[in-house]
Amino acid sequence: MATTNKRRKLEGFESSAPSTPIMSGLSARQQLLSAASSLRKKSADKSQETRSKEADAGVSTPVIKASANRRNKRQPAKDGQPSTSVDQQPDFVYDDDTSSIPPVPVLSPPLPGTPRIEPKRQIALFSSFKLNKKNYHHKPDGRILLSTPGGERMVILGSYGLKVQQGEAVIAGAILTASDDIQWIHAPHCHALPVLRTREDTVVELHPHPSATSLHQLARLNPVFGRLWNEGSTTGPPPNKAQKALPTFQIIFSSDDAPKRVVLQELVSPPEWNKKLANSVAAKRKTTPVIFLCGPKSSGKSTFGRLLLNQFITDRAGAKTNPWSAAFVLDLDPGQPEFAPPGVISLSKITCPNLSPSFCHPTLEPTKSQLRSHAIASVTPGADPSHFLECALDLFSTYKNHPDSKSTPLIINTPGWILGTGLDILSDLITFIAPSEAIYLSKEGPRETVSSLQLACTSSHTVFSTLPSQNTTDTTSPSRIALEYRTMHTMSYFHLTSTDSLSQLGGPNTAWNPSPLSDLRPWRVRYTGPPSERGFLGILCYDHQPAPGLLGESINGMVLALVRIESRAAFRGFLKDGQDEAGIQPAGIEKLPLIQSSQTLDPKYSKLLGLVMVRGIDAVRGELQLLTPLSREILAGGNGEKTDLVLVAGKFDTPTWVYTEDLYRKAFQEGEEAVEDDGNSSGEEEEGVDVDGGVPWVEMLHGSEKRGVGSKVWRVRRDLGRR
Repeated sequence: MATTNKRRKLEGFESSAPSTPIMSGLSARQQLLSAASSLRKKSADKSQETRSKEADAGVSTPVIKASANRRNKRQPAKDGQPSTSVDQQPDFVYDDDTSSIPPVPVLSPPLPGTPRIEPKRQIALFSSFKLNKKNYHHKPDGRILLSTPGGERMVILGSYGLKVQQGEAVIAGAILTASDDIQWIHAPHCHALPVLRTREDTVVELHPHPSATSLHQLARLNPVFGRLWNEGSTTGPPPNKAQKALPTFQIIFSSDDAPKRVVLQELVSPPEWNKKLANSVAAKRKTTPVIFLCGPKSSGKSTFGRLLLNQFITDRAGAKTNPWSAAFVLDLDPGQPEFAPPGVISLSKITCPNLSPSFCHPTLEPTKSQLRSHAIASVTPGADPSHFLECALDLFSTYKNHPDSKSTPLIINTPGWILGTGLDILSDLITFIAPSEAIYLSKEGPRETVSSLQLACTSSHTVFSTLPSQNTTDTTSPSRIALEYRTMHTMSYFHLTSTDSLSQLGGPNTAWNPSPLSDLRPWRVRYTGPPSERGFLGILCYDHQPAPGLLGESINGMVLALVRIESRAAFRGFLKDGQDEAGIQPAGIEKLPLIQSSQTLDPKYSKLLGLVMVRGIDAVRGELQLLTPLSREILAGGNGEKTDLVLVAGKFDTPTWVYTEDLYRKAFQEGEEAVEDDGNSSGEEEEGVDVDGGVPWVEMLHGSEKRGVGSKVWRVRRDLGRR
């Protein structure tokens, strides 16, 4: 076990050992005594040698001794020589008394109960706005009216609506005026908080968010949603009816207003970004730009794309009375999508600013906003690069065929895979799409990546430019990892009350059901009988092909993609009209219809409707129990025609969050704080906690039941070496 050398070094003595061995206090003191004795002997020899030399030269020098009490006193001058302090002598002369030896540093940790002196924390200012009776008015319904005679900046934490009553305000790149409607914003501290900047003589109105309660209550089902907002605790018991509802937002004036143990970070745009954004908006007024964003992971592609989207939409070409314009977004990052659940790439038409994180708008209205989407069935394009390219090019073809494509800009966001096969995918996309500009968000290379992308842009007559990555401070670390963000996004998707009327991003029509999915009534879909009587045609597996006998176990409790077949050409000749039974075989004891093909669906003749979760399999009735936020109209088909549906299984993230929702809700109802398992539990049943309750999908194990030898968490002993 490595230790840190914290021993003080004596002046004039330094150990040559690379590290100090662990020893008791008595041993350390004895070592210091021996070192001091050796040093005293060397000093005496040196002094004797010096006096001998001075005697030979005829020079008389006074000898300065260190007193036993180590007081810092000046000696009187003799023979016209200046007085010298004890602290100024070059070598220490120790007396025989051991009290002159410096105290031995404490090697053991401080005793329990010892008061800890906290370092003075610096206060960071976030808002320049100062409240007073003239500029702040709180309405009875929770609205807040703010008057800013001069230009002010504000940082707001929570969920709120923003309405400009007079003047002009800018937030996350969106320019808002008095003619605009209320813009609804979700601002959790796990993401950079947008800064609201007002011009002179501006009056803004802040509204409580109607959907904030349902979104915040998801923390009762999973702690990954906990402590993200302005409320003190999201896991305690709910307030009584007589109590007032908690506010949905809070103005952060300084770091003292932030929640405890939380480091807030503002949404900052570097100067190079601002210049590029201004140039892109100016180019939009003359031509129709197609912006291709690429770069390494965590470089700020999504952030830059969001700022660019908001400026494209709210740009009025210099006239404040002009209405907003639209913009297309081709989201090709299946790991961190913006307008679709993880594992999906999509083409969307956005008509309002995007002022909320992706998990606050996990999907869009399928008929007007989300024009077309495809299931990659994986969080990375590396599972099947050729299929990923086919889906991406089909979405781009949909944009080209749209009647508004000639006058509406397109923003393309790509994955952060920039080496090897990922670089080949980016180069092929640039070659086929031929965007007007490709922006690489990194100044640090890698060199071979930048060279390959520049070569692809040259062949497709595309302007290539680079921007610095998003600024991040050394003290600020993300409070959530990529897997947790995908969990939040997927969980938010399945808890939506409906996918209809989601035209405004994060608006009041977007609501969530805070109950566990096990409480919801599932869709009962028949899978036996002739194809004309089934609810879907069959089950197709991407990438991994499980054994037919294990198909039921591999999809039970998992996420699947529901795909609509527009033409039998989607099966690439494997299934044809009138030949369903030849290519579909019953699998396992459940007799599930398995499409035995290793080929993926052709994206030209198929599209994704949404994701479903298999709640259970009723083998007796021959039914699948499915959970999905999709409405009946979407499942039945918009044009009323009979079409085939296929369930696609792949490498979606395992929804472990759904297996523990009942346990977290039970802990919330009992007033306990729900925390994530950190791996330090011993596996034994805690006293006073009843874990038996028939929780769906979860089998309770007591003690070491069904566990191998040595499966318990090892306890590391840290008292070795102490006596």
